[in-house]
Amino acid sequence: MIERITVIGAGATGHTVSAVMTMRGFEVTLYDDERFARQLAAVRELGGIQLRGRLRGCAAPARVTSDTASAIRGAQAIFVHVPADRHEEIARSIAPYLEEGQHILIIPGNLGSFIFRRVFQEMGVTAKVTLTEKDGNFCPCRLSAPAEVTVGLPLSLKGQVYSLPASDTEIVLRELEGVVEYSAGQNVFEGAINAGNVINHVASTILSAAEIDHKGNQYSLFKYAFTPSAVHCIGKIAAERKAVIEAAGLPFHGDPMGTIHKIHHLDEYPEFRAFYEYMDGPYALDHRYLHEDCGCGGAFALSVARRLGMEMPVLEAFLGVAGAINDRDYIHGGRTLENLGFAAEMTLPEIIAAL
Repeated sequence: MIERITVIGAGATGHTVSAVMTMRGFEVTLYDDERFARQLAAVRELGGIQLRGRLRGCAAPARVTSDTASAIRGAQAIFVHVPADRHEEIARSIAPYLEEGQHILIIPGNLGSFIFRRVFQEMGVTAKVTLTEKDGNFCPCRLSAPAEVTVGLPLSLKGQVYSLPASDTEIVLRELEGVVEYSAGQNVFEGAINAGNVINHVASTILSAAEIDHKGNQYSLFKYAFTPSAVHCIGKIAAERKAVIEAAGLPFHGDPMGTIHKIHHLDEYPEFRAFYEYMDGPYALDHRYLHEDCGCGGAFALSVARRLGMEMPVLEAFLGVAGAINDRDYIHGGRTLENLGFAAEMTLPEIIAAL
């Protein structure tokens, strides 16, 4: 039975999960490095983490630390809640301290399990640990003050997770019983190619570039971005991706534009009002909405399409513009099949069989 959980990441999700798991009776360690000393100090000095919005309460994690060794040693489950750009850094920092039987859960996953596995192999990790990821987040949330999080929608402990290798998924679910209520997905590709944020964030952010530049910290994507023209483009990307998912033989998770519909009809979905009011940002284009969702889910979907001999012209165009804005090559430098280690001569069925 899991009793000790380490949460890696002193952002909004890390704060939220630390508080919720503490309130549920687990012994929680909140960890991040010295760059986040101010956020960690606030939790200590204020005596805990305050939750507002759709989740309310206050809880003090058992430990709040920047010491990697003490955070990792003795943990039974390790929850990783950091942007995808930090996956390799986190994997390298925790590798020397991993212990047999630990379960690493990466949320949002963004194919991070491949990064962790590669780093652990490079660093000669011998402890058998599991790597599991989930598309999306526990809940939409924002740090609204020191040691305070505003939560836009209730936290969900349900959904599908995917281990690498896929044969570990059922083992992980048994071990995490009582912690989460997840079910087993087919493989990590299923989660990545269905990632909702690729649909919700990429086109809407790029089409809002000028307004984001002008408004800065006054901007809110969910209030301003989903105009008819933007939604039309988003629908084109969703249709392209659905065709690729079906051609790949992977499960399709349904309409990814449901959130957009709900924030356009708040009278019918009043539970989304806090989400609409408080989930602000992005304040700049140098943001995870592009780095993560273009460089991970977007680049991955496009690489799968190309492996199948298909095209995704609208998504590819937006990835190209995003790359021009941020001086990054999301299309070739992102989490593509090739960059995940699958040689160009491998067919998609061969790759999926290897998962």
